Amino acid sequence: MKTVDIVLATYKPNIIFLKKLLKSLNSQTYPKIKLIVRDDSGNKEEFEKISTLIKEHITNFEYNIFKNNINVGSNKTFENLTKDATADYIAYCDQDDIWEKDKITKLVNSAEEKNAVISYSDLSVIDKDDNIMATSFKDIHKRLKHVEGNFLFKYFLRRNSITGCTMLIKSGIAKRAIPFCSDYYVHDHWLALFSSTVGEISYVPEPLIKYRIHEGNQIGADMLSDIESKEDYYKKKLLMERKKFSYLLNNNKFDNNYKVTINNILNWTEERISFFEKKNISTTFSMLTKIKDDHQLILFEIAINYLPNRISKKLIKKVKK
Repeated sequence: MKTVDIVLATYKPNIIFLKKLLKSLNSQTYPKIKLIVRDDSGNKEEFEKISTLIKEHITNFEYNIFKNNINVGSNKTFENLTKDATADYIAYCDQDDIWEKDKITKLVNSAEEKNAVISYSDLSVIDKDDNIMATSFKDIHKRLKHVEGNFLFKYFLRRNSITGCTMLIKSGIAKRAIPFCSDYYVHDHWLALFSSTVGEISYVPEPLIKYRIHEGNQIGADMLSDIESKEDYYKKKLLMERKKFSYLLNNNKFDNNYKVTINNILNWTEERISFFEKKNISTTFSMLTKIKDDHQLILFEIAINYLPNRISKKLIKKVKK
């Protein structure tokens, strides 16, 4: 039977939420698991408080607790946790969710049956009082598509369907993905992108975790969360995508076959940037010829660039819901 390390990053957690998480981890039906915790507060008192809670609530399997000397952020903390792991699989864990008791069992079964490098699941959504807000993440993210199979690199270049807290990944693959690309990708997206170059990704179409959305968690449900206007969209999305894809072209984790795909996406991004920098018949026609690549995105970008600022802001606000 394969072994699994659950890796938990903590940072000044809500104690009530953390207790509920730990109880759900302790109730996992899979027999060969270990918990590895790394506190990112850089605070001795916080570390001791978390250590006490883990000792109290984790009684069915082994655990290790580490601390970062200074706050380094969630991506770097999960990278360090990946280095700490020694099991066959790694399951990434946030500090405020609740896991269904058979989460690890079902993810391991899916990975083993399909010989997948990553398996992941759907999730339900709860509020701060554990009330169900949605029975599927797709009820929150209307445009979300859970993908599985092989040859998914092009998909994961631009979007992600794998939420980190639902992910189980082969430990060796996760370690090969180090260092994580913290400037442009959250750890789960980076691991999904890298894994898509290695093997198959499997999906369990049932919610195996209760994902908590509240004021204090890092990732909420909004799209384009820091974008309010077409100027924001140009600077914070399009120019950032240019930097991201340029970085990937020079990253030694991807061979020339994948760099062809990256370069094609970069060229596509450059055409979209040109449309925002110089809106005319030529750049508009170029955008229209790209509708087959992503018709919703292209039509959205044409709309916000042509509409008056006041109306484009309303359209962006509507899309973010």
